[in-house]
Amino acid sequence: MIAEYFRPSSVTEAMELLTEPDKTRKPLGGGTQLSRNQMKEFGVVDLQDTGLDQIDVTIREVTAGAMVRLSDLLTHSDVHPEIKRAIQIDASVNIRNAASLGGWMVSSGGRSILSAVLLALDATLTWEPDNVSIRLGDWLPLRAQESPGTLMTGITWSKQPDLTFEYVARTPKDRPILIAAVAQWPSGRTRVALGGYGDSAVIAMDGTEEEGIDLAARDAYFEAGDQWATAHYRREVASKLALRCLEKLHKFEESED
Repeated sequence: MIAEYFRPSSVTEAMELLTEPDKTRKPLGGGTQLSRNQMKEFGVVDLQDTGLDQIDVTIREVTAGAMVRLSDLLTHSDVHPEIKRAIQIDASVNIRNAASLGGWMVSSGGRSILSAVLLALDATLTWEPDNVSIRLGDWLPLRAQESPGTLMTGITWSKQPDLTFEYVARTPKDRPILIAAVAQWPSGRTRVALGGYGDSAVIAMDGTEEEGIDLAARDAYFEAGDQWATAHYRREVASKLALRCLEKLHKFEESED
């Protein structure tokens, strides 16, 4: 139950509210998940006036503030088309318009394509206080146990890699039961993220070359069984989807030559 509501005009003011002793307060982004919170009483700190809704672009990187709406990413020219495709599959129009990227990172499960794609890109998160940076892949397995800070302020990913993903769902409107996202840098570095199972996507491969991508995907989901699919099914299909992603990236490279 929400007992207090604050709307600070800066990150500094928000941090003061969130860290006030003997107070239970939570940052409020889009509110798509926090509104379902059933804990006793807590305060919310609305972040919409803190300036965290900007998308900054350099030659090499994109940094999206934690308050950037998913719909804003869809309309930005420097956001990779595969990130946009992931958002369109993951979220309905109403959710896209309301949900913030930071909130999505905090609350999304293993069946989120967007989270898997950003994991493949080796995205980093920035937290306050102290402007702490942490790789998404290091944070996801621990996000329920500990936090690198009080407030996530931004997500950064590289523009350099080629990127694609494949997924399988029981029906076109169902959530994925298997996701394979592959990012490949000009240097040859190849990074594979798998989703569709568990609490978060996982890294199956991060190497200097693409050889063995199918075996890496199979091994990463060796025991990935649940009520939606058997482990045998997931590991065999993960292998095939990873190879399919690689084929798509090769075709993309050939079309650019």
